[in-house]
Amino acid sequence: MRYIRFCGAAAAAAAIATGLTSGPANAAGPDRVPCSGTALALAITNARNGETLDLRGDCTYHLMAALPAVAQNLTIRGNGATIVRDGATTPAFRIFDVSSGGDLRLKDLTVRGGYLPTGNGAGIHVNSGGGLRLAKVAVLDNTATDNGGGIAVEAGGSAEIRSSYVAFNNAGDGGGLYTAGSVTTESSEFARNHARLAGGAIYQAGGMTFVGMSLVRRNTAAGVSGGGVYVDGGTTEIDDSKVMNNTDTGNRGGGIYNNANLKLVKSKVSGNVVGGTAGRGGGIYNTGTGVLFLKGTEVSRNSANGNNASATSVSVGGGIYNDGGSVTLDHSTVRDNASTSAPGGVFTTNRVSVTDSKVVHNIPTNCSVGLVPGCTD
Repeated sequence: MRYIRFCGAAAAAAAIATGLTSGPANAAGPDRVPCSGTALALAITNARNGETLDLRGDCTYHLMAALPAVAQNLTIRGNGATIVRDGATTPAFRIFDVSSGGDLRLKDLTVRGGYLPTGNGAGIHVNSGGGLRLAKVAVLDNTATDNGGGIAVEAGGSAEIRSSYVAFNNAGDGGGLYTAGSVTTESSEFARNHARLAGGAIYQAGGMTFVGMSLVRRNTAAGVSGGGVYVDGGTTEIDDSKVMNNTDTGNRGGGIYNNANLKLVKSKVSGNVVGGTAGRGGGIYNTGTGVLFLKGTEVSRNSANGNNASATSVSVGGGIYNDGGSVTLDHSTVRDNASTSAPGGVFTTNRVSVTDSKVVHNIPTNCSVGLVPGCTD
């Protein structure tokens, strides 16, 4: 996938940023923003609607203060440059803020080191009525005490994330991305983001989210649920993607927590872990109001491996745990999952709809007896 090739470039850009206090001394090209955070801020302030700013590809733009809010249609071509908040002694601020009516397009760029003690979106924040477009952008090492360490999209805002890398970000909810708006992600990767509460990589509070041909891996949630993805409102579709090796140290959904409408198509949920005492749904946890639809999807090698606190407080449903919601398996497979207590494949409190699907090779057993048609132990 294209985003995997870009990750190497993003890592290299991040390495270049370490320890630098200014860019190269040679003069900037006549059509490029000089290698200075102050020059970049001035260029954004003076940019006309529809203008494109070209950055120096050999430059790290160090910021000592927040950039001006983007209220116009503006494109910034990074050419491989990095924009970074300049160190621990610099005041707290986010890197980019898109106002209502603003439309910001970032290309071939690294956004790094934003920090917010209050508020959403330490790396990039999109207000209601604002728009964001990312192409070959790395959003790295941003921290928000509230929501959306890397990116936050408020209700009424929109974002497109393509061929990009969102990694090593931290927040209360949504370590990589917090959204209540409309977000489309394609050919991108969310990796090693952390949420202190829920949604290690992605927290969807409402609106619409589409994830296509992307990878969500090695993210963590420490407090509540959803090591990889937390869906708490709106509609979500994950298509031709992988949710892999994420961890929730709480008790609901190592890979995905769903409390709204979630559809997975031709995707894979694998290697995720819910590790808390009475952990439920190593791969996917679906609530009583959740609607979960799997088509051509594999849920495999996930686990709910926490210690059982008592006979009524058990770790169960290594593959899928359904607490009274709606679950449909259509040409899908739930296999090789495990939990401390049975069943290890699909635990459900109500009947699951099954069409040409298999629940097999899970331990200790495959499914809740009589509630998953065609499933036997």
